[in-house]
Amino acid sequence: MDHQDMRQRNAASTLGILYRSGPAKMTALQRESGLSRRTIELILDDLMQSGWVTEVHSASPAARPVGRPARSYAFRYDAACVVALQLEAGQIHATVADLATEILADLRVPLPIKTSRAERLSLLDDSVTELLDTAGVDRSAVVAVTVSTPGIVRDDGMVDLPMTMPEWTGFSLSDAVGELFDCPVRVENDAKIAALGEKWSRDGEVQDFAYIFSDSERIGIGLVLRGELYRGRDGAAGEVSWARDLGLHDLVSPLLVDLADELAPGHAATLELVTAARAGESHALEEVDRLARALRASITLIAWLLAPEEIIFGGSLGTIQDLLIPALERELATNDRPLEVRLRGSQYGDASVLTGCLRMCIESLSDQLFTPAGMAAIGPAPIASSATEQAAAEAAS
Repeated sequence: MDHQDMRQRNAASTLGILYRSGPAKMTALQRESGLSRRTIELILDDLMQSGWVTEVHSASPAARPVGRPARSYAFRYDAACVVALQLEAGQIHATVADLATEILADLRVPLPIKTSRAERLSLLDDSVTELLDTAGVDRSAVVAVTVSTPGIVRDDGMVDLPMTMPEWTGFSLSDAVGELFDCPVRVENDAKIAALGEKWSRDGEVQDFAYIFSDSERIGIGLVLRGELYRGRDGAAGEVSWARDLGLHDLVSPLLVDLADELAPGHAATLELVTAARAGESHALEEVDRLARALRASITLIAWLLAPEEIIFGGSLGTIQDLLIPALERELATNDRPLEVRLRGSQYGDASVLTGCLRMCIESLSDQLFTPAGMAAIGPAPIASSATEQAAAEAAS
């Protein structure tokens, strides 16, 4: 390995440390990286010049010790941004966030379910333009994009959804969205992305779980086994809508219709029913019990077939977890043998897909920015810091 390769490797490692740890002093960076002080100083000079790192100054000079103050350095989470695109039958949900996943702008665009593929993709392009204009960032500042979609996402990025959304099958969604951005684009099934979001949020706490996701219209399952997303053969794992004997292909309940979509026409009525159930009104609680009975057989099968540590409810099912899980536990208690699995609701509710999309973007960013080849390819930070802009202005004058 030559000197330049070693320097790029050390720079990528140092940048990754700053991203994960937050502001750090020179001594901490030396300890974490194992590099000499002089090597770290040279690397930090390069990273600051490229705009990915900034020096952090004490906000209170009086608090500084006597003598030369220890300098701290921080990763610039505002140096670029990531985009999450949730494509649903009845809407486009677009979000842009900084590299700490702090949301900069969020946009929901309702559209008819029967919208054609060409029109849907055209509306997606318009939505991205409006989203980034609202956030005040250019498309060139986007360094990673994740797209969630209903249906099977094959290993080669082809989408297979022969129902619900017209023409939404037999084409590469990653290629179509990739034409809108000059950065890596990842596409995945929405239930699987939601499961990944849950996995990352738990930080290894649970290694095996089934994530049952409902968007009011349909249901899917994301499986995390031994700490990894299980996609099955060619991405088909979890597509339980096709296993009709499970009874999940047509899980219709007035507790779920349009619950996750505040813009949908049925949202108000559904929310009213959910509120009534939480208030203990008998007609609403009867519907909760009916939904629990409809889920009983499939939950029992998943629990004994896979024996996961947890079965987690997300999406619309997660939004009503406080109602659904107690009712389902009562139903399951009538089985011949108690289930050896915990039932739990997602902490994100109907925001589980967004969370998974943003976390997948950061995973993609790690592959780019925190590797030597990735750093060389991505180049300087797309969004200059205020200090860099000021220095450039002074140099120009």
